[in-house]
Amino acid sequence: MTGERMAGATPEQIVQTAAAHYLAVSHAPGCCIAVYDQESFGDGGLVCPHGLVGVPGSGTPVVGVTADTVFEIGSVTKVFTSTLLGVAVQAGGAWLTDTVQSWLDRNRKIVSTDLEGITLGQLATHTSGMPDQPKGLTDYSKPLFADLPPTPDIIAWWNSYDTPPPGCWQYSNIGFVTLGFAVTQMFPLPGWQYDSILSAQVTGPLGMARTGAVVDPTWLAARGTIGRWRSESGRFVFQGNVPTNDSAFDLKSTGNDMLAFLKAQIAPPDDLLGRAIALTQQRQGTFPVCASGAAVRSGSVTMGLGWQITTDTNGNAVYAKNGATSRGGFEAVVIFVPALRCGVAVLSNQYFDANAPHPAGIAPGATALLIIQKLHPGFALAGPLPDRNASD
Repeated sequence: MTGERMAGATPEQIVQTAAAHYLAVSHAPGCCIAVYDQESFGDGGLVCPHGLVGVPGSGTPVVGVTADTVFEIGSVTKVFTSTLLGVAVQAGGAWLTDTVQSWLDRNRKIVSTDLEGITLGQLATHTSGMPDQPKGLTDYSKPLFADLPPTPDIIAWWNSYDTPPPGCWQYSNIGFVTLGFAVTQMFPLPGWQYDSILSAQVTGPLGMARTGAVVDPTWLAARGTIGRWRSESGRFVFQGNVPTNDSAFDLKSTGNDMLAFLKAQIAPPDDLLGRAIALTQQRQGTFPVCASGAAVRSGSVTMGLGWQITTDTNGNAVYAKNGATSRGGFEAVVIFVPALRCGVAVLSNQYFDANAPHPAGIAPGATALLIIQKLHPGFALAGPLPDRNASD
């Protein structure tokens, strides 16, 4: 497939062909693609489910993906956390310059170290200096997404943390979990109720009824897999999908819900939530990549709050966030271009190790960009997306 619109193809056919192409090149069991494009679909958008919810041995009937099938979204969760931060800031209850310690200690004294030198804004832009994964901590995001307080192990890690912000960009999962705990203290609900606050402030108002950390047992949930490849005589050979039969501690969502999320990014509502969404899209700066963040393909990263920003060849801002869960076996991506009134989300129930042998172009981001290129011939990125294998 090329970046030119297929002769005579309708927008629906473009998306359907892209979904089939994604499954053909990745060998993922299934996917669901949400597209909001005003030029093609008006305000309605399109959701295109394709393939199966799992593979034999995954503990669930192997049926077709629907627009309401639930997928893990991995690190796409981070832009929901930054949206909650935006709500608190726009409501006047917090500032991006507030220290994270001031919020973690609100009404309780649990942190007393260098976290007083790290701001909410630094956590939301991956410039806090915190590592990607913290040594010695496992399942550290579990209590956040279960509406539980931080465990003694997490508190001990916070209290032993002594690295000041280095002024460069270093992707940090523990940083965003820390931000999530802080954000729960900015709203009137008692305790540490992340999922409940998210429902009240973001997903509920946007009509995202099946987005959250907890999957209702009555919902159809995709089962994740690990896709395995090997290199053989200069070519890649697919070895099959192995079901994980496990779940990551993150948010889950559906094609229908991600369509609502895309629409809100491109046409934010005229209310507090809309102002919060607009804040997440404001450029917070362009930061050099720290030496330990060298897995990112570019030397610098432009950040909103949670969103990574690049441009197309016409200078239009392009917002992106990807996610992957090695534990659960899923990948996801959201990419949108406000100037084109176009955005795409791809949800997939396959995870592949980007550091292991694999063909080019099998990540969901390649399919999302392809759809935008097909719907808007001439669209091209000015440089590669500053993505990484953002897992768990």
